[in-house]
Amino acid sequence: MAKIPYELDTKDIHGPKGKLPWITYNGVHIADSQLIIEFLNKKLGISINKNTSKEKLAIARACRVMMEEHFLWGLIQYRFIDNIKAAPQLMKIPTMFKLFLPLQSHHLKQRMINNGIGKHTPTEIYQMTEADLRTVSEALGSKKFFGGDEPCEDDCAIFGGVAQAVWGLPGSSFERLSHGELKNLKEYCEGMKELYWSDWENCMDKS
Repeated sequence: MAKIPYELDTKDIHGPKGKLPWITYNGVHIADSQLIIEFLNKKLGISINKNTSKEKLAIARACRVMMEEHFLWGLIQYRFIDNIKAAPQLMKIPTMFKLFLPLQSHHLKQRMINNGIGKHTPTEIYQMTEADLRTVSEALGSKKFFGGDEPCEDDCAIFGGVAQAVWGLPGSSFERLSHGELKNLKEYCEGMKELYWSDWENCMDKS
């Protein structure tokens, strides 16, 4: 979005904080997408949000945090716990790592329990996180993007979460909602894809 030149390095996947994404800028390591954006904005004098009202930015931020911190658990419940055997088909996991999927599933379930949401039944978890999608759909309304006619910074992460519902959770209630009742979410994802992912199919083939 900001047209910043970069080079992809896959040697150290997890970086200094043990999480993705992270970058190195002139020898300085920064982890977490939000901290990265804030760092680059300041360092390079970037202001993607300059044409977006404070009200739209506030709504976008709230939706982003909800998707990153709450809807995420519904995604994990569906993909890595209830349908863990199908995960390799979705993510093209190398054969040697497939053996560790049950252990990973158990680890993620424990994280959900520690968070609190994992103490609920799967049905309850899905109900809670389906409500997140409905909220995002309502907040988006008839706008093209959360920034209005042009995307704002938070559109990046919101797109990442909603795109999982649209394309990354086949057979789920999230997919049914985004392709039906909440079709503005699918239209939103198609708009972001058209703007920034002209090489989408090529990226999918190489994943």
